[in-house]
Amino acid sequence: MKIKFWGVRGSVPWATPAAIGHGCNTPCIEVSDERTGSTLVLDAGSGIVGLGAALGGEPRELPILLTHYHWDHIQGLPFLAQIYQPGWTPRIFAPMFESHDPAWVETIFRAPFFPVPVEHLPNRPRVDVIGPGATRIGGFDVTALELNHPGGALAYRVRGLTGDLVYATDHEFGDPSRDEPLADFARGASAMILDAHFTPEEIGAHTGWGHSDWRTCAEFAAKHDIGGLWLFHHKPGRTDEELVSIAYDARRIFPATEAAGEREALRL
Repeated sequence: MKIKFWGVRGSVPWATPAAIGHGCNTPCIEVSDERTGSTLVLDAGSGIVGLGAALGGEPRELPILLTHYHWDHIQGLPFLAQIYQPGWTPRIFAPMFESHDPAWVETIFRAPFFPVPVEHLPNRPRVDVIGPGATRIGGFDVTALELNHPGGALAYRVRGLTGDLVYATDHEFGDPSRDEPLADFARGASAMILDAHFTPEEIGAHTGWGHSDWRTCAEFAAKHDIGGLWLFHHKPGRTDEELVSIAYDARRIFPATEAAGEREALRL
């Protein structure tokens, strides 16, 4: 299983010269099974535009698994090339929350937000609902868990032949009723991608925002037998120098820590 980062920032794709090294697109991750050629896309932030442009091979079904509906996780979807190229079948797996209707995903294609009506899309994506628990998506075994985030968000554990990936962006630590299930869910994963939007100095002023800090992420990984930790959902404008420093400090707590960067890839 190969994991490639196409968008690693949170909130907005704000590009600055000092931050371009790690990338400035919002969340999107490509998971591929190199044995079967299957692809699973995690989130559809602005990073999905680059993924779509690079995605090769014969046209096929393209499952896109959303964690939640905040703008930074869906804003690239209308610009995915495979929605317009013949033969592709994009398919969206949308979380079910009490306060949200998955049908809202199509709203971003409707006027006045987008010039091409959803009814006129060459490959109109089918929207399927997903909730907590185990399922199979596009040839991948996936398990979902609720996170602590305003309006709701899901974490995903994707099974690999030689190790599992846990993707848990947009989670705020501090609620044992959510943190303890996440610990059980993530324990023993070979790789974990975790929300580290804030620094420990910033987090106190942002209680209730639904994000975490790098120190808490490193402590979590150290306690729960995680193989490798990728800090993710970087704050917009956080410079490359700052992210290098954050990763260095986090390694003092959990040595196998990296600050996720666009176009970087890992294999499990």
